[in-house]
Amino acid sequence: MYSYGGKIEGGLSMKTSVKKSAQEIYPISLPTPFLVGPVNTYLIKGEALTLVDTGPFTKETETKLEYELGVLGFSMKDIELVILTHHHPDHIGLVHKFMPYAKIAGHPKLKPWLKKDKDFLERTMEFYTEMYFSHGVPEKWIKKMRQKNEQFMTFTEKAELSTELTEGSQIEGLSGWTVMETPGHAQSHISLFREKDGTMIAGDHVIEHISSNAIIEAPYQHGEERPKTLLQYRDSLKRCLTSNYIYSGHGKTIENPKELIQKRLDDQLGKAFSFKRKMGKGPIQVFDLCKEVYPQLYQKQTSLTFSETLGHLDLLEEKSEVGWEKVDGKILYQVK
Repeated sequence: MYSYGGKIEGGLSMKTSVKKSAQEIYPISLPTPFLVGPVNTYLIKGEALTLVDTGPFTKETETKLEYELGVLGFSMKDIELVILTHHHPDHIGLVHKFMPYAKIAGHPKLKPWLKKDKDFLERTMEFYTEMYFSHGVPEKWIKKMRQKNEQFMTFTEKAELSTELTEGSQIEGLSGWTVMETPGHAQSHISLFREKDGTMIAGDHVIEHISSNAIIEAPYQHGEERPKTLLQYRDSLKRCLTSNYIYSGHGKTIENPKELIQKRLDDQLGKAFSFKRKMGKGPIQVFDLCKEVYPQLYQKQTSLTFSETLGHLDLLEEKSEVGWEKVDGKILYQVK
């Protein structure tokens, strides 16, 4: 049996209002040290007092979360269930603070990230090093990206997953909500869907003001090929066309998600063909194309612009617009 550790007294003092159609969901905006800006977490009054995502592990974020929960009449110790939408540090960083009091739920692929599994992380870094090299990234840029990844990991602490959530899971303590696997932005990504009114809590799967990057990831099992994340992401987006209202991991809530999702799908196709136009007639490596498309941005956001480039080449390959071959360890793409 679940019980609350406190009650909400008075009205909301939060700047974000809660619509009548989505009662018992309380958005909390938290600061992050990342370029993406503030991250949204959500307090839900179900049978269990539930928090969706936690923000990164910084003192500023923890202080703000404690304050916002206090405004709503609760403390961190009152949270009974924490659901994590995916493994990125701005969404899981403070989860260890809840482990003594709450169940921690999320996709099974969260486990090695939460545990900071040394073998898994080393395999992942080896995959990236080999992949970047084969696509023409110079060693100095590979080293720079590795250092940045290691820095991101400092915004999380070790934690354990106590409840696994997969496609179709019903969540104990949160009746009426179903889990939808939405890989693309992250292999561990899930969204929560409430069928009765089409409400979705979508993490970083759908964001109004920016298009989520389908980040290239290492395979989780030996012998698997890398996931083609943009293709995954497009499939996941299409499944979300049934939603009526989306609470996002960043920015505003989305009141017309069907229109936005269709725009994202159309824009991805348009962007893919703009990459094709930039390729020229001769063979080209991913990193060279990345620099051509993002002549300034690639220097600041190398891994993200690389993922964008390779992802759109995957899409062009699916459309039979481009092909590739491996020559002396280097992968070359060419327009068909």
